[in-house]
Amino acid sequence: MKRIEIIFSQALEEDVIDALKKVPEARFYTIIPEVWGRGYSNPKEGSPVWPEVNEIMIIYCEDDVESKITEPIKELQKIYTQEGLAFFVM
Repeated sequence: MKRIEIIFSQALEEDVIDALKKVPEARFYTIIPEVWGRGYSNPKEGSPVWPEVNEIMIIYCEDDVESKITEPIKELQKIYTQEGLAFFVM
């Protein structure tokens, strides 16, 4: 069993969900809204200085399904190079 965490700018929520609609194994997920943090893009702190926020999507899947979920996210990373979009597999 794998846990995949996808951290993305709130502005990308629709794109992330749309990309994963083609993966039946990703139809069950949890989204944690309004996550603050700092990664490789601008800080997302929900403040007047850094008003944007991130979201975290958590998906649990079988080991052999991991690449079906991460590949569409990698494709989005190629499109949105300046937005915050990362994933971690545990």
